[in-house]
Amino acid sequence: MRTLLFAMLIFYGSFGFAQNDSTIRLVFIGDVMGHVPQIQSAFDSATGLYNYTDVFSEFKGLLTKADYAIANLEVTLGGEPYTGYPQFSSPDALVDGLMATGVNVLVTANNHSVDRGGQGIRRTIDVLAAKNLLFTGTFLDSADRALRNPLLLSKNGIRLALLNYTYGTNGIPVPSPYLVNLIDTLSMAIDISKAQSLGVDDIVVFIHWGNEYERLPNKQQQTLAKWLQGKGVRIIIGSHPHVVQPAELILSDNDFRMVVYSLGNFVSNQRRRYCDGGIITLVDFQKRNNKLDVARVGYLPVWVDTYFMNGKRKFKVLPVGMYEGKSNGLLSVASDSAFKVFVDDTRSLLNTNNINFPEIRFVDGEWVIPPVNRSVNP
Repeated sequence: MRTLLFAMLIFYGSFGFAQNDSTIRLVFIGDVMGHVPQIQSAFDSATGLYNYTDVFSEFKGLLTKADYAIANLEVTLGGEPYTGYPQFSSPDALVDGLMATGVNVLVTANNHSVDRGGQGIRRTIDVLAAKNLLFTGTFLDSADRALRNPLLLSKNGIRLALLNYTYGTNGIPVPSPYLVNLIDTLSMAIDISKAQSLGVDDIVVFIHWGNEYERLPNKQQQTLAKWLQGKGVRIIIGSHPHVVQPAELILSDNDFRMVVYSLGNFVSNQRRRYCDGGIITLVDFQKRNNKLDVARVGYLPVWVDTYFMNGKRKFKVLPVGMYEGKSNGLLSVASDSAFKVFVDDTRSLLNTNNINFPEIRFVDGEWVIPPVNRSVNP
C-alpha cells in the first residue's frame, strides 16, 4: 500500500506557471550525502548492484521541468570499498539516481572533496564526465580548471557563469596536480573577472561555508556575501551547515541580490533535529531589455524518511508540500512526528527571517510559486 501511495504522488505535480523563450529556470539542491546506512540500503543482494532511483523519485516531476537542476555532491566517487563518514566514497549509482530525477549539474568543491586523495578526485571527475554531467569545483589540473571554471549554463539566449568554492578540505592537502576551488578572495576575484569578460548575463556562486548545525548565517558568511556582491555577483547559494539557513532577495530599481545562506541536507542519514531535511530553491530568471531579472523565486522544504521494507532500511526524500495532510497515512507514527517537527521548525525560521523568498506551495496537484513582489523590501 505504501509503494502504491508513493507512486500516486509521483504522478501529480507540475509548476503552476509557464516558461517562455526569454527565461531560464534553475533549481538549487542541498547536500547529497552518502552515509553507510544509505550505501547498505541501496545494495540489491539479488543483483549485486546499487540502485538509488527510488530515493529521489518523488522529485522527477519538479526537477525535469528545470533547465538546470544543480546539487552539491558531498561525497567522492572514489570506488570500492564504499565508505561513509568521515571519508566518503559512494557507488556511482548515487549519481545515476540523481540524474534519473532530473539533476543535470553537480558542484564538487566541499570539505569532503579529497576524502579519497588525488585518486578520488580523478575518479569522481572521470565518472561524471563519462555520464555527460556538467560539473565544476574540483579539477584534474590547471588546464582542466581553465576549461570548467567558470561552468557556463545557457538557455534561450541567457548565459550564466557558475563558480563553486569551499572553505577547506578537512585538513587533507590537495595533492598536485589536482585542484579544489577554495574560498580565497584573490583567486575568486580573478575568476569573477574572467566570467564577466565572457559576456555572461549573471554569475552564480555556489559556496560551501558557515558553521555546521547553526541555523543562522555567521558574520563571515555575511561579510563574504557582501564582498561577492561588491564584485558584481548577484546569485549566491550556500551549503555545508547541514541545516537550513534563511534566504533573501533584495530588490532595487531594475536590480536584485539573492543569497540562500544554506540549503541544508537533500539526503543523508543525519536524523537529529533540523538535519533530517533541507530546502530546494527554484528561480525563474527572465531577460528584459537585455538585462536579467528575477521573475519568480521560492523555496520548497524537503524531508528524508527512513523506514523498513521487507526487513531492510530504506530512504526516500519527500517534497513536504505533497505530503502535508497525507503524512499520517503514508508514514509511520515516529516518521510522521519527525516530519511535522521539521516542517514547523523550517517554516518558523524562514517565515521570520526570509526576505522576498516565499514557500512554493502544492495546490490542486500543482506547485505554485508567486511572482516576485517588488513592492516588498526590507
